[in-house]
Amino acid sequence: MKNLLLLLLAITTLGGSAFAQEESKLDTIYLLGQRKKLVNVKSIYYAEIQYVDPETGEQKSMKTKNIQKIIFDSGRKEVFNDPLVQSLNQKDWQNVVLTHKKKDVKDLYRLGTVKGQSSKRNRTAKSAERTAVIRMKRRAANMGGVMILVTEKESQGGFGEVPTFYIEGEVYSFEKPKKEDEPK
Repeated sequence: MKNLLLLLLAITTLGGSAFAQEESKLDTIYLLGQRKKLVNVKSIYYAEIQYVDPETGEQKSMKTKNIQKIIFDSGRKEVFNDPLVQSLNQKDWQNVVLTHKKKDVKDLYRLGTVKGQSSKRNRTAKSAERTAVIRMKRRAANMGGVMILVTEKESQGGFGEVPTFYIEGEVYSFEKPKKEDEPK
């Protein structure tokens, strides 16, 4: 009877450790939005990685521009991008990135449109543009955006006139917008 009990205990212990080994063999992908995924990375290419989802067993791929880093089961770390601050507020408007290329926002979620216009106190065209961009970035940060696709830029004013600058763009985020936040 004791032998049977010891045999069952040994099988249970070995089976549990085999499961723990299988669990620890997963790689961790840290996304730019500060989320992480436990997967089994199969291959890494220049623009994407391929991995197997352990829950479904399905092979998937992900663009490397959306990945901050991967920590492999062996402990090796591979960094792809610098981390972005996802919890944006009025003070974090400097983290919002302007782009003119649609391919940069391809895999991101659209939050809406923002506009920026310079004040009447600007004396140079460069300061007018800087003011308009800062105002637009602050509005985007308040919406929770991390990137702006510039759709329109307009500069006015010449010698002897007060320079003005107008800029407009679409705000994008890594997070899918909630139903009440979705653009119309």
